Amino acid sequence: MVRTHTDRLPGPRPRKALGQHFLRDSGVLADIVHALRVPEGGLVVEIGAGTGQLTAALLEAGHDVLAIEIEPRLVGHLRNRFRKHERLRIVEGDARVVDFGALVPPGRPFVVVGNLPYFAANPIVRNVLENARRPAEAVVMVQREVAREMTAAPGEWSLHTVSIRVYADSELLFDVPPEAFEPPPAVWSSVVRLSVLPEPRVPEAEIPEFFDFVSRVFRNPRKQVHNSLARGVWLPPGGARQALERAEIDPMRRPETLNLEEWQALRRACREVVAVG
Repeated sequence: MVRTHTDRLPGPRPRKALGQHFLRDSGVLADIVHALRVPEGGLVVEIGAGTGQLTAALLEAGHDVLAIEIEPRLVGHLRNRFRKHERLRIVEGDARVVDFGALVPPGRPFVVVGNLPYFAANPIVRNVLENARRPAEAVVMVQREVAREMTAAPGEWSLHTVSIRVYADSELLFDVPPEAFEPPPAVWSSVVRLSVLPEPRVPEAEIPEFFDFVSRVFRNPRKQVHNSLARGVWLPPGGARQALERAEIDPMRRPETLNLEEWQALRRACREVVAVG
């Protein structure tokens, strides 16, 4: 159960035009900090530091923090608020494209944490997972519906679920009500843990082709996989049936029911079918 105790926020007010909702609930802040599993000697990279509420909680917990914030007025506020903190580095940057390898010292382990803006959550998470320098884990707050996709159970996967599971195991930690923010958003949020794998479940060199294949089949996720495959991927006549037989996948199933091993097997089978004509 998430505790609820809202505090008055210091610094600049949220900008509605930017979709800003600053987390102000001290209980939720404490729960997020407690959820972090920081390796010994590790660094905490905070994405979207805002007015610094989570930053302050991380510093109070004794962590070294690298805070990334895109908006100049908030960067100025953070630098003024935390000017005496030696364990904090503040960087003005866009977490959708930032290179973690350029910010985190070589060899130092790190974790990512943040209350992600709804409109940018997916590209930020994608950058975290696809970066050449990946964290040990990420604990992020996103819109509740997005969190449900990220942590979907087998049989309910979306393309988004597949894109997460290639790089990490995912776990839904807790939900956060609108009143925990200033201003309150129209929807609930959820905090998710992504335990990043040492190596992706799909070989790095094959990832672009893998995602292209999966996205083509997922264009018709509610149709049987035989029909989705036949419509989304070029195969010779009868090729969809042959590929599914080779991959040992029931053609009556739907794309949302396939796991990563089955997606890989189906992709290989399609390549074999095309190769033999």
